[in-house]
Amino acid sequence: MKQLVTMGTAIILCLVLFFILKPLAASPTFEEKADKVEQPMETEQAAEEEAASGNYVDKIAEFPILPEQREKLQMLQQQRQESIKGMQPAKIEVPSIGVKANIEPTGILDNGEMGVPEDVDQVGWFKPGFKAGAKGNAVLAGHVDSLTGPAVFYELKNVEVGETVILTDADGREMVFEVKNLTSYETDEAPIEEIFGSSDKRMINLITCTGDFNRDIGSHEERLVVTAELISDSSVKDTKPESPANVTATSFNISWHAVRDDAIIGYRIYEKDIETGELKKIETVSLFDRKKVELKTDDTKRYFVTSVDVDLNESEKAEAQ
Repeated sequence: MKQLVTMGTAIILCLVLFFILKPLAASPTFEEKADKVEQPMETEQAAEEEAASGNYVDKIAEFPILPEQREKLQMLQQQRQESIKGMQPAKIEVPSIGVKANIEPTGILDNGEMGVPEDVDQVGWFKPGFKAGAKGNAVLAGHVDSLTGPAVFYELKNVEVGETVILTDADGREMVFEVKNLTSYETDEAPIEEIFGSSDKRMINLITCTGDFNRDIGSHEERLVVTAELISDSSVKDTKPESPANVTATSFNISWHAVRDDAIIGYRIYEKDIETGELKKIETVSLFDRKKVELKTDDTKRYFVTSVDVDLNESEKAEAQ
């Protein structure tokens, strides 16, 4: 009877987990959401007008785009993402716990485990895996202690979510990662594919020993995994697009010259109250519309125009003269 109750409880828990995890697994990641072009919320009248003209329009943010533009812009987005290449890390810094150490490449030991440096004050990067900053999980491992005392990752358990890990390569390129999660696993139950495998995001996993020391196996019983995501890369240039030129305001309109960049999807027009300093967006103009907005200007206001690219980066504000 006791066995039947236990089995019944286990089945119920499995069903509950299935219904909880299924929708989570189906949810898109942040990058998937960011890469997808927003679909327009059209009125029936607008849809009928577009159907009559043969021009079906999509949107990125508030900017309408034509179907032929969408494919080209998606290619540009993909090229920009692919331009961020990974690097072979040479140094690691974890400011919150005072870690500054050299990194050496490591591989797979005869027993199938990831190798770690003999020097307990250095960190190993798993060379057969992903490079730091590439899409995927790059893995770095270090000792927690040694026969003589604490080692390089002794304080890793004290790192908190939101803190940073800094990696640099031999040429001085610097990448900053933000800690997202800390998880401990029993050594034989660590999810290898999740830690070492592919990902749509640019992640690193820092690994060290934790838990009780088991003298029978000569190691700690658990592994601590600190997961962090790339937030900045010194090799990536300023992402702001060029500002519009020749911005001119008359008593009845504002006009400007288009920015010659295939990544530009539109323009935003702002109005600033001279007395209060209040700034507000008053209009948007798509890529294929005239670069002119008809409006009655006011001497108590200043007017600005910005350009916006396919990644929704916005230029510096160009003031109308």
